[in-house]
Amino acid sequence: MAYATGEGAYSLTVNGISAFALLFYVQVLGLSGSLAGLALSVTMLWDAVTDPVMGHITDNTRSRFGRRHPYILGGGIFLAVAFFFLWSVPGIVKGPQAIFWYLLGMNLVVKTASTIFGVPYTALGFEICPDYDERAKLQSVRYMFNMAMNLLFNAGGWLLFFGDRRGAPGRIIDGTTLEANYRRMGLALSLGVLALILICYFATRRYAYDTRSLPNIAGNSLKAFALDMKDILRDRLAVAVFAYFGIAQFGMLLVSQIQMFTYRFYMGFPDFLKTIVHGSGMVGFALGSLLATPLVRRWDKKPAAAVGVALNVTGSALLYVFFIGGILAPQAALRLPAGLPLVGDRMFPLAAMVFALGQAMYWAGNGVLVPLATSMIADVSELNSHRTGVLKDGSYSAVFSFFNKATTSLGLLVTGLMLDGAGIIPEAATQTAGAAKNVARLTFVSGPVIALLALFAMLTYPVNRRYMARARAALPDRAGIH
Repeated sequence: MAYATGEGAYSLTVNGISAFALLFYVQVLGLSGSLAGLALSVTMLWDAVTDPVMGHITDNTRSRFGRRHPYILGGGIFLAVAFFFLWSVPGIVKGPQAIFWYLLGMNLVVKTASTIFGVPYTALGFEICPDYDERAKLQSVRYMFNMAMNLLFNAGGWLLFFGDRRGAPGRIIDGTTLEANYRRMGLALSLGVLALILICYFATRRYAYDTRSLPNIAGNSLKAFALDMKDILRDRLAVAVFAYFGIAQFGMLLVSQIQMFTYRFYMGFPDFLKTIVHGSGMVGFALGSLLATPLVRRWDKKPAAAVGVALNVTGSALLYVFFIGGILAPQAALRLPAGLPLVGDRMFPLAAMVFALGQAMYWAGNGVLVPLATSMIADVSELNSHRTGVLKDGSYSAVFSFFNKATTSLGLLVTGLMLDGAGIIPEAATQTAGAAKNVARLTFVSGPVIALLALFAMLTYPVNRRYMARARAALPDRAGIH
């Protein structure tokens, strides 16, 4: 759990941007969906490109404080400060062009800080837990904590920061249209990020060891970096995991961005139902992350991934059949019998509860897939260390992150284009019925189709429990690996 607090900090920033950045910059500040998507896409691509560089740097750092912890602390503090300014746009920044460049510039700063913190943090997890099954358990707890923070501050954000307000008589003001609410959210989440990073740093310091005298550290040079990248990209096992998770992440990104518009414009959820529905996805993801561990113990990692995809597809199919197929109207509700204690004669939000169930199933499937992918790349890094005698956890985790973020960058760009193509009008309080339904269709279809493609990409991956056992038996003396 001490290690997982770092993931909580990462969750607040990444999921905060994922959940609210498009709403803020499109609906409040007036950027077009394509411009906002372009700014977020470019910065994510920058984040992806810098990850391998950071992986090489952290692997080859000589320090009495270890090769991970100095960056976890410094990068984490930098991240907390930069995240605050992403949501506090100065008054002098006016007009679409200026707002675009501010979003682009500040998000570049946020992503740079995220790289400095995130790559060494992930590599630390590889080193903490070298066991095949326990790796899946550690990553499951890590991503469960991610979703716990996401549920508390991002799903709960609809109530904590974006509650609807009463305006003129009979008029309700949607809290997501008020710029001041985003500033308050930015301050609260930045303070949370700082606190979680400090906990992670001090609670895991016992895993930091002096690297100044290690013999196999090549040093930070352009030639050494190029050789590292060449070695990793020629590793067919690593490439299989990169492809599997990159494709899956692309689908998750599309759904996470577009579903916000579905909540508001197609389903018409008020703020408390947005919290319930959005929170159901996070609870589902957390439960899926915990489910990954027993699935791996019983069937191993590839079969566990198949279970995750099955949950993903089933949840989305449920939503499509009910809400696009016409079984339920988006605002369908039932009046409860008058004789029931406490709730008698009240309306039960049937459509919202069905939506929450499908949402939970879809994200539970993703909750299985994500920790599996991270533990699999740790397995591949260990196999490489057997082959070369050099530990490259930072570089492997960084290239894994590169593929993840490169596909996320593409997803952000595609999301903006999809919103424009669906007919979403920036800053509009309402959208046409056709545009709202188009967004809902995209939400329910894109994720599961892409998850099936990710599973197909994983078919060639041969590593399982027996494979790892044979590799370890062939190299019983691992004391020289650093």
